[in-house]
Amino acid sequence: MYGFSPASTEELRSVLQIANKFAIPLWTFSRGKNLGYGGPAPRVNGSVALDLHRMNKIIEVNDEFAYAVVEPGVSFADLYNYCVEHHLKVWPSTASLGWGSVMGNTLDRGMGFGAHFSHHQVMAGIEVMLADGDLVRTGQWGISNSQSAFLSKFTYGPSVEGLFLQSNLGVVTKLSIWLMPQPEAYMCCSFSMPAFEDIEVMVDTFGQMRRDGTLPNCVWMASVIENLCISGRREDFWKGEGPIPQWRVAELQKELNVGYWLARWGLYGSKRIVQAQFDQIQDVLRKVAPSGELKGALYTGENGGLLDAASVPPEHGQMFVGLPSLWSLPLINWPLPRGGNGKAAHGDYAPLIPSSGKMVLEWMRVSAPIYEAAGIELMCDFFMYERHIVAMNMFTYDQLDVEQGKRVHGLYHGLYQEAKKRGYGMYRAHVNHMGEKSAPIMKGLVRANYCVQISLQT
Repeated sequence: MYGFSPASTEELRSVLQIANKFAIPLWTFSRGKNLGYGGPAPRVNGSVALDLHRMNKIIEVNDEFAYAVVEPGVSFADLYNYCVEHHLKVWPSTASLGWGSVMGNTLDRGMGFGAHFSHHQVMAGIEVMLADGDLVRTGQWGISNSQSAFLSKFTYGPSVEGLFLQSNLGVVTKLSIWLMPQPEAYMCCSFSMPAFEDIEVMVDTFGQMRRDGTLPNCVWMASVIENLCISGRREDFWKGEGPIPQWRVAELQKELNVGYWLARWGLYGSKRIVQAQFDQIQDVLRKVAPSGELKGALYTGENGGLLDAASVPPEHGQMFVGLPSLWSLPLINWPLPRGGNGKAAHGDYAPLIPSSGKMVLEWMRVSAPIYEAAGIELMCDFFMYERHIVAMNMFTYDQLDVEQGKRVHGLYHGLYQEAKKRGYGMYRAHVNHMGEKSAPIMKGLVRANYCVQISLQT
């Protein structure tokens, strides 16, 4: 595979001139670590890789108005470290793997875990190089000497930022993104329930609290299997053949004192406001889900000051306070025997489902036998927005095992067919599935443009 790795917009413009002159398709990525969705490998035969990791400047971080302006090669870890080194009073959001590109994740509609978890919804101006080398700045950033370039989403006429999300219509060279002001207090919250069917009341209850503002931040829910995958491998919990049976899952819940579903979220702000939010959430959950277990751990800054994110213990902080890490990476090793051969791989099918407990429970029930047929446990987590969820139907396997690969292929397409029946669109997909009938527009764009911009997470 051949590639270009420009370090500036001037070098990038030269690359595009060459690509246009010789009709070369370019496969664009920010850092190339977006492994669960295909990594940096081109999808279109004959492509030249356009690697933007050398464009890695942090243009600005403003802690008065809480925003950052970055280039494609800036990782979540880079941004966090910059803020710490310069004593800036902001908490950047981070994705689950801190090696990812802030820009790549945002353009692919990626997510974090805190108050600003929906990264693409807190953009406020981007700079884009079009295929002919022209530079476009969106929103108020398009005004010379604009005083509101990164403070306002308002624009003149149509807003065009959306054209460059999950698209190949240009190469985004700079991104502005809002950050969370460093808070006085943070509370790590969790709520668990014991039964598979409890997901219905959890989704309905948390969905309502997200919509009415009682719970203003991201709620992340995960199944018991998903949580076990982070802490060990299948053989640590099950010595038999195939996936862990349900009777053994029930035993593990008792042994480890864990629920079937675990919801986690953070509360941020002044101590009084955070405590009031928690008290209200507690009152709601006691009424509608009394069999659940609610926990909250409050952390405050010293002497009434702002809270240092690094002072929060990892089990209560980490991604919820914006600390980049690789905490979820062990998940991919789940199916591999310790001391054995194999090469771990992972992926997911990620439908968008209305925030309806009945519909989410039905999706889990439909998913379970498809997983079972593939010899994989139901590994699912999801992120709750105000009116919908993003379901992450995860799967891990040994990519050197041809039979496992075939079963995973069947799993993915089984989930795709069920989602298609129900009219569930996708959050994002592995590049190998860009040509599915669920994404005809993307398929056409990839074929039509020389300057191919696929916004990869890392």
